[in-house]
Amino acid sequence: MHAHSRLIAAVVIAGAAMTGLGLAQGGTPPGQTPAGQPAPQTPPPGRGGDPGQRGADPGQRGAPGGRRGGFTQFTRPLASPDVLARGKSLYDTNCASCHAVDLRGTVDGKNPNLLRSGTALNDKQGELIGAAIGKHRPPITLVTTDSVAIAEHIHFIHSTMGGQGSPPGRNPTNVELNILVGDAAAGQAYFATACSTCHSVTGDLKGIGAKYPDPRALQNAWVAGSSGRFGGGGRGGDGGGNPATVTMADGSKLTGTLVRKDDWLVVLTLPDGTRRSMARSNGVPKVDVTDPQAAHKKMVLELDDPANKRMHDVTAYLWTIK
Repeated sequence: MHAHSRLIAAVVIAGAAMTGLGLAQGGTPPGQTPAGQPAPQTPPPGRGGDPGQRGADPGQRGAPGGRRGGFTQFTRPLASPDVLARGKSLYDTNCASCHAVDLRGTVDGKNPNLLRSGTALNDKQGELIGAAIGKHRPPITLVTTDSVAIAEHIHFIHSTMGGQGSPPGRNPTNVELNILVGDAAAGQAYFATACSTCHSVTGDLKGIGAKYPDPRALQNAWVAGSSGRFGGGGRGGDGGGNPATVTMADGSKLTGTLVRKDDWLVVLTLPDGTRRSMARSNGVPKVDVTDPQAAHKKMVLELDDPANKRMHDVTAYLWTIK
């Protein structure tokens, strides 16, 4: 055997001997877990090793209705309907007088807001809320099952909270608002006295009820005067786009359409289409802007009544004009 071959064989034999010695002394081959020791845990996917709904109990992650990565109040399972009904009754009887029906507490802070209460948010099955009830002053004496029912009701209200901690019901879903609650005949009578000097249902408002997708859009338009049909047309807070009269220092006047007005400049489009710019100082020249919505704004102010009855009456009437 050549010297080089003998050297390789010696290295192989030595390596085998060392492996055998390690096994004989209780060593562990690479890649295997030593006897009696738990296998190393492989971190689950996702930031922080949490693959799913943070804050949810492991058995509830992925449960129907849970939000991926949601807070506990959105992922914890809710109690049965009978427990929630009993909890609401008990809460209304024992707690609502101080913490309010909607859990918001009092403005002065003497009675905590339960929507933001750490005790309520960290409670799991009534253990923290029950302990707080037990220490309540004045005393509230309840059996454990009643305290748990109250806790479950509070958890249910938490589950209905909106984004960014907004109160329950702030963004209702699947709700249709019916604003056709007025008396169309009364609306017609009011229209004849307050609106007919500027508008006509056979003229500028002909078929007005068919020109809006729903009564709410119609009401928004006529109350705000956002449509040209109701006197709109101004383009800015300075009255741009409206008729204006500029009185110069010598008393002469210019009339036209206002383009711009501020403390230093007034720009007017004259009847012949030319544009005139004039410097202003200390309110001179004087600018008087005619607001085409002035009469409409006055009418809307007169509409004001506690129940908005006249507003709803007019909406009901205009909706019939198809």
